[in-house]
Amino acid sequence: MTKPGKGDTTMTITRRSLLKAASALPLIGLGRPSFAAQYPSRPIRIVVPASAATSIDVTARFFTEPLSKRLNTPVVVENKPGTGGLIAYTSTAKTEPDGYTLMLAGIPMYLLPLLSKGTATFDAQADFTPVTRVARVSLGVVVSPESPYQTLDDLIQAMKKNPNQLTYSSQGVGSTAHLCCVLFTHMSDTKAQHIPYKSTTTATTDVAAGRITFTTQTAPAVLGLIESNKLRLLAVTGDKRWERFPDVPTVAEAGVPGFELSSWLDFVAPKGTPEPILQVLTREFSAIAMTPEYKEFCSKQIIFPDVVGYQELAGQMPAEADKWKKIVELAQAA
Repeated sequence: MTKPGKGDTTMTITRRSLLKAASALPLIGLGRPSFAAQYPSRPIRIVVPASAATSIDVTARFFTEPLSKRLNTPVVVENKPGTGGLIAYTSTAKTEPDGYTLMLAGIPMYLLPLLSKGTATFDAQADFTPVTRVARVSLGVVVSPESPYQTLDDLIQAMKKNPNQLTYSSQGVGSTAHLCCVLFTHMSDTKAQHIPYKSTTTATTDVAAGRITFTTQTAPAVLGLIESNKLRLLAVTGDKRWERFPDVPTVAEAGVPGFELSSWLDFVAPKGTPEPILQVLTREFSAIAMTPEYKEFCSKQIIFPDVVGYQELAGQMPAEADKWKKIVELAQAA
């Protein structure tokens, strides 16, 4: 029998080392490595770049209680609405990367630097690191119940006959609502006037009052108004109908072939947050997002669970930014 040579010995040692390292990987998160042994030792703050009762807000608040219990530390939400989230993203980007300030972010994290004409002092990929994706969210196209537009096609035809005479609202330049409407008018070959507001609430209530023609908003922001007949839902922007309103078509079904737009909700942290802390956080957020309670929550809120860890997200972010760049260019040209 031939004895292993020097190269074979090296291979054996390497294999054993790899196996030993691999077996220890689950313990990195469970045992909390020494670098993060004291984490968390004080309250964790989750910044929300929108007002209360929006989709992103209620989702963040769902996680606070179970995360607090799992980490044995207080977890609080801090709302920072306005300017499409610019205030929230800018302040969070400058926060110490110690795991105690997180943010539940959406598409505007990438878009604001492109749309804010130099006022954004942060860069999404340079100043933030992903933690965990927990959901995807589509929007609803809504009008006042007194509106003459009974269907999405009614609205489209009116915009074609009266270019830039009809209005749509959003919670700020660069918000998902704004860009959704930009893409909608572009793909339907129509024109309408954008009226930006400082919050989702005012952007929506002015549509309900008939002062603005339409808006696109997530279900949590408009669900109560729809069910109380204070808003009329014409269509939804994703590739699936909302279970709560099975007779309401998607925008693609209602007359704009190929249209699909949904946002995502990602927990992120300031760039430089230590990986051991990211491991702890992604483990806990993922565990909560896999529970039956969260699936039930998503069903009620009409959002779709989508759990992705920080390492995979880091690879997806550049492509996601490129995907939305064309919409930014459309908004700038409008």
